Amino acid sequence: MATIDSPNVISQVGKYNLTKVRIISYRKNDEEGVMYEMDIKPIVETIELTEDIFTGFISGSVTVKDSQDVRSVLPITGLERLELSFNTPGMPGYHAVRDEGHPYYIYKIDGARQDPTNPRAQHYIIHFCSGEMYYNSFNRLSRAYTGPIEQGVQNILHSKDGLNSNKKLVFEPTRSNTKYVIPNLKPFDAIKLMSRDAISSSYENAGYLFYETGQTFAFRSVESMLGLGGSIARPSVFKYNYQITQLSNNDVQNDLKNVKRYEFRRPVDILYNLNEGMFASKMITNDLYNKTINEYDYDYLSNFSKHYHTEHDTGDKSKFKGVLPISKFDNTGKDLSQQSMAKLLSVTDTSNVHTGYSFPDPSITYQNRISQRLQMRNVNLNLQVYGNTLLHAGDVITFDMPLLRPLGDPKKRSKPNPYWSGRYLVMAVKHIISQEDEQHLMNLRCMKDAVRIEFDAETEQSMITDRTYRQKLTNLYDLDELLIQDDLLQGL
Repeated sequence: MATIDSPNVISQVGKYNLTKVRIISYRKNDEEGVMYEMDIKPIVETIELTEDIFTGFISGSVTVKDSQDVRSVLPITGLERLELSFNTPGMPGYHAVRDEGHPYYIYKIDGARQDPTNPRAQHYIIHFCSGEMYYNSFNRLSRAYTGPIEQGVQNILHSKDGLNSNKKLVFEPTRSNTKYVIPNLKPFDAIKLMSRDAISSSYENAGYLFYETGQTFAFRSVESMLGLGGSIARPSVFKYNYQITQLSNNDVQNDLKNVKRYEFRRPVDILYNLNEGMFASKMITNDLYNKTINEYDYDYLSNFSKHYHTEHDTGDKSKFKGVLPISKFDNTGKDLSQQSMAKLLSVTDTSNVHTGYSFPDPSITYQNRISQRLQMRNVNLNLQVYGNTLLHAGDVITFDMPLLRPLGDPKKRSKPNPYWSGRYLVMAVKHIISQEDEQHLMNLRCMKDAVRIEFDAETEQSMITDRTYRQKLTNLYDLDELLIQDDLLQGL
């Protein structure tokens, strides 16, 4: 069990305060009229907890070594609650306890197996989630929501026929006056339907995300995670760096910034992004009410400077730090962001479906939303770092990594990567607490939609020329005839 002299002072990286891991049964004690409960902290091996801006709800698991057959004696049926409270010393943390009204729900037991060293003990995994996930499973909505989208989201989150949540909603105001008729959807699906066309009152964004972090839910645009108040880039919450040298053991604040391991997923995939519409697309809209057809071309490089990205120019929106350099492709005379036929979209644009209400113009949201989501899936960085409950999904961090080059001049070795060092948006946080190792680690899944230093532009056409064949068409039978004439079939 991890213990430290003071719960408010971190003496070593990886330390943590685990104050409560308790199961509350669905059954009551007949004599006392209170719920049966059991403290399982002494049998806990590992705890994992994940928050993700794309999945909506917190979930996790507790792995135990049980020699009292708790899952049968209590028993654990999937109707129990889990009180869980932990934090990094001196930092805010997770407190899913009765006093605050929202312990987690246990929904599954998995991986039960006998302990190879003790025939009277067993290992198994207890899976838990936010209570809102249960309400999302059995509630459905068939009603209309009018006015600003955030009002409908708040109603779904807090109403009994929705997610029935008591948690606070942190929202970003929209500039919408819409009417959504929800056709018998589950609450989270209804929120996603309403979120996809939400436009911020301060940013030129396309679409919102709805997700849970710690004690609150958030309803906001991706750009609000990168900008502050609509006027300046959002500062990073924490700074990490990759060091080959060992920890200092005497500078905890510096050691806390050290990255244990990192890896990039799909840092470059031009063909996928081109075919899916990240760089360019053409949208044809059909307005059934006014009987009009319009075409809109989306250009990644032209739109880049309209939005906040992970990198900025002294707090302002960056103009030329996109992940696609300005360069003419082959002999087309155009860059890839001008190839609008790479992705063809057909959309029905009938905004005045309900009198007095209107849906957002798809020419503003649709292509932009596709590109923005692809940018979030493009340069993904996975970091393993020491536990830090100050960080949440949706925060901005800074990651400094050196250029990985052969040993030589120390000054050159310490030079940071000009493109992939810098600011990242944290999309998911996974906490991993090991009582056996007395260590708290985190896996961070991050994204970068801009380079730290802009790529060099190349406006001249490529000097590479393809070989030109005098004869570009050849009949296969003519080739066969040549082989026959050369007597290559003799002896067969």
